[in-house]
Amino acid sequence: MATLKQLKTFIAVAEYKKMSEAAKRLYISQPTVSQIISDLENEYQTRLFDRFPKELKITSSGLMLLDSAREIVGIHEHLEQSMKNANALRPLRIGATLTIGNTLMGTLVETLLMQHPDINVKVFVDNTKIIEHRMVHNELDIALVEGIIVRQEILTEPVIEDTLCIICGKKHPFAGRLSITIEDLRHQNFILREKGSGTRAIFENIMLTHHIPFTTIWECSSRSAIVDAVRHSLGLGVLSQRCISEYEENGEIFICPVENVSMKRYFYLCCNQCRPVTSQMREFADLVRTMDL
Repeated sequence: MATLKQLKTFIAVAEYKKMSEAAKRLYISQPTVSQIISDLENEYQTRLFDRFPKELKITSSGLMLLDSAREIVGIHEHLEQSMKNANALRPLRIGATLTIGNTLMGTLVETLLMQHPDINVKVFVDNTKIIEHRMVHNELDIALVEGIIVRQEILTEPVIEDTLCIICGKKHPFAGRLSITIEDLRHQNFILREKGSGTRAIFENIMLTHHIPFTTIWECSSRSAIVDAVRHSLGLGVLSQRCISEYEENGEIFICPVENVSMKRYFYLCCNQCRPVTSQMREFADLVRTMDL
């Protein structure tokens, strides 16, 4: 029977595809990692990884073990967390991408705590790629993201509709126009969110689908920095309508509607299907589904 340490080591090797990297992450020696994988292969009489010069490739038997290993480790970690907090508040670790953290998370958490004051909420805000990574590694219980999740173990549910906007400054040629065409964006300079951002990924996919080349001259994770650069007419920006409504109302920026191109998207509620669902996770999910946001 595989031990918990063996399963955690196996998961790390599957994640990082190198025994040396898994050893580094787990703070153990590479020979120890190699021995653990060898012991598991001997115990189950099957090869878990095919060895190649640059990385390991998990086998079909390895994939079978990986699903069960993640479930077992998840149950154990949930048990540990539950027992440590048996006489305390119910812990809930929520992840949010930057647009959601900037515009919705405060309202959601405030409402959740009003309804369930026994929940101890911690919030982590970053881009979609980082949130996904933290969910896979059981550093978050539930999340709201604006981008596309690629890991199959993360379940996603579209819950909130949102609209992306192309914005420009008062001195930009697009300022004041009722609409623009997708061709108008050809070879334009853009100030975009950082790589790993759902907002950026969706915009890039739209441009790629329509075969419109453009130049990224500035990238950052700060909404205010993007708006400030756009205000100075340094380029066009792409942000959620939720993020820029106050700036538009003040006349600091203009929204540039694009003819015949949908900029709508959804925010997704996410959880790891390998982890048990707690009562506080259900209560947060129900709140997100029912609130008018």
